[in-house]
Amino acid sequence: MPSLPAFDPVTECPPPGRFPLTWDEVESDLVKTECFTHSSTRGQLLGELRTHHALVELATGAVGRLWLAGSFVSGKVDPQDIDVTYLIPPGAYARAMADADVVDDLDNLGTKDWCTRHNMRVDAYVLCLPETEDFRSLGVAGAMASGDHKVFENLGVYDEVWQRCRSGQNGIPEGARRGYVEVLL
Repeated sequence: MPSLPAFDPVTECPPPGRFPLTWDEVESDLVKTECFTHSSTRGQLLGELRTHHALVELATGAVGRLWLAGSFVSGKVDPQDIDVTYLIPPGAYARAMADADVVDDLDNLGTKDWCTRHNMRVDAYVLCLPETEDFRSLGVAGAMASGDHKVFENLGVYDEVWQRCRSGQNGIPEGARRGYVEVLL
């Protein structure tokens, strides 16, 4: 049984929301499922993403989660790339941002042209996860970790971007929404 809900027939994407999958479920649902068996790109793209993920993890020391979106998380048989947002634990993110060489490495890994030149068709973004862990305290003044306001703002921006469809293409109506995948690590 597939882990992702059935794709919406209009958007050819999962319904709106974030759907948690393991790496094996990503491969099963987005590469090996019957409707993608004739894809000439999906298997290669997943391999390229795994390499890219390993490089981001090597640079930062840890990846907490990652979000997959775009045409790879759609009914398109032969997507051209994978859109990914890496969510880095706050300590690992702070260490990475304090090292100019790591910042340069992450800048390269987040540049689509650089990735393409290195045989990875990946469009990547790197974000920090919030330090605040007790979400019951978020409404209490001063309970949120310093700087988390911006972190939550950034996460919200990407959540909103990944759930938007490009209207006007293939009859997709204005304001149509789609889902995306959160890979559980």
